[in-house]
Amino acid sequence: MKNFQVMTFNAMVLIALGVFGYVTSGSPTALIAPAIGLVLLVLAIPVKKENSVAAHIGVGLTGIAMIVFFIVGAMRGNIIIIIMAALTLISFIFYISDFLRRKREREANTQQQ
Repeated sequence: MKNFQVMTFNAMVLIALGVFGYVTSGSPTALIAPAIGLVLLVLAIPVKKENSVAAHIGVGLTGIAMIVFFIVGAMRGNIIIIIMAALTLISFIFYISDFLRRKREREANTQQQ
């Protein structure tokens, strides 16, 4: 999977679980995850076109969201938030591994020239 696909999937999960959490709890703070998901969904468009600035913003937002979701999920004992945190962690790991792979490819290309 490519970065924009992972970003889109993560965004859809955050939106779906956040809306589900809002419907079941009625708490407006449950809409934070869908808001993050919407931002990631919008950022997925330039990431698909290989925009590195949008990719870095998306990775930073994903990292911050992951940390916050783990902390809030643990404090509240809310399984929905913990699921969002786990899926966001998987997305974050994928982003970092893709960035490292691209860096190795760039370095290999510069050494060949």
